[in-house]
Amino acid sequence: MPEYSRESFTDWDHVVAAVRPHLDALLDTQRTPWTRPVTSDDKAFYERSQEAGAAPERGTPLPELLTEITSTVLDRGYLNGAHPQYFGYFHPRPLPAAVLGDSIASLLNQSPAAWRMGPAATAMERETLSWVADFVGYPNATVPGGIFTSGGTMANISALKLARDAVLGDAVRENGVTGGGTVYVSSELHYSISRAMDFLGMGRAALRVVPTDRAGRISVPALRERIGADVRAGHRPVAVVGLAGATATGAIDPLTDLAQVAADHHMWFHVDGAAAAVFAGLPRTQELFTGLASADSVTLDPHKWMFVPYGLGCLLVRDASRLSASFADQAHYWNHDSRTDFVFLGPEGARPWKSLGLWLALRHLGREGYADLLLGNLDVARHLADRVRATDGLELLTDPVLPICCFRAVPERDGVDLAEYTERLHRAVVERGDFHLTVCHPNGEPYLRVAVNNYTTRNEHVDALLEAVTDARAALDA
Repeated sequence: MPEYSRESFTDWDHVVAAVRPHLDALLDTQRTPWTRPVTSDDKAFYERSQEAGAAPERGTPLPELLTEITSTVLDRGYLNGAHPQYFGYFHPRPLPAAVLGDSIASLLNQSPAAWRMGPAATAMERETLSWVADFVGYPNATVPGGIFTSGGTMANISALKLARDAVLGDAVRENGVTGGGTVYVSSELHYSISRAMDFLGMGRAALRVVPTDRAGRISVPALRERIGADVRAGHRPVAVVGLAGATATGAIDPLTDLAQVAADHHMWFHVDGAAAAVFAGLPRTQELFTGLASADSVTLDPHKWMFVPYGLGCLLVRDASRLSASFADQAHYWNHDSRTDFVFLGPEGARPWKSLGLWLALRHLGREGYADLLLGNLDVARHLADRVRATDGLELLTDPVLPICCFRAVPERDGVDLAEYTERLHRAVVERGDFHLTVCHPNGEPYLRVAVNNYTTRNEHVDALLEAVTDARAALDA
């Protein structure tokens, strides 16, 4: 084995030479993802991860390490979200421009946490936030009218912190939560909402989960009734959370009604649009999101339907001063800059310039290009719904309003446990290796969940999935 000097560890020419033989294989994961299975999961990976091990004493040459990555990760333990027949949790095929942006940002290693940590990065992040707000039709009178985060969970936690501080008073930042404050959301909530209640010291017991209708939309009469009961019991309603694209079903709550409920009780109105708020500004779907512009805050995840790599969430706020009111701080070693210190507008400190990939994608595609990709996904989901309706033995939950379609197979025999039957059918389809989808339980009922989150997925891909489902149903009923 050749000796490697310290210089070889830091020499970029050495890195380029090492990666060149593997570059095509790495790029092919995105250029031709259909040549690999949708998923691979060698049990040896899990078994190895359970064994404690010491850090390596001696270094390994880069060519050997890159061979290990391409021959083990890609072949034996890889979730191929770029495959057009991946229909599972949101795992988009990233746009080439977005991948390029992430790569450039990593190489330059600028941080938009503060102006002096990356002047251009900070300026371009402000610009990108404004573009995102405009894209979804959210008023953005002040700049920066929001923050980028590591994902929707941190964005939702940040939004509920703004709500807590605004409604319970800024003194809560110093003294903690001493009086009860309640938050309301539908039973289709994302887990980050209950996690936020814990993080913020409000307590999970103060989260009020409101039932939904069959389509997964929150029941406004039930919400009003629950708020009234809490007020009579001496609780202080803090926030109502509307869903603009429930993770399981894609349901969109009646946002205008929720805005009115919040106003009637002097509550914060937050819209969790992490999954689907990007559809709010498109002519074909914007009516479904009426009321979003009235929200005090909106969460959305560019790393879902804006097709950028993982690690980019976004929180938009109506009153940008609430960000500094909730997150401003001091340190004797920190020299404040009058331009932009994002580090005191959100919960995170120094962070990577993840928004450069989105900046590049928005510049490269424009509004029209993004609309074409998004509506293409929606058309495929609606095609699948039409096929389900026309197929004997299948049952559609509801017409998809977003590119999420939930349906189930109905067993031929009576008395079959539908939940167990759906799980068995799901396993039979996924274990083939050429499809991946999930199971959800809206209102306690089992359904197969198909999310179309890949801009290369076409009708023929969901047609093939439907054939696999009907084959699995026939085998189970035999």
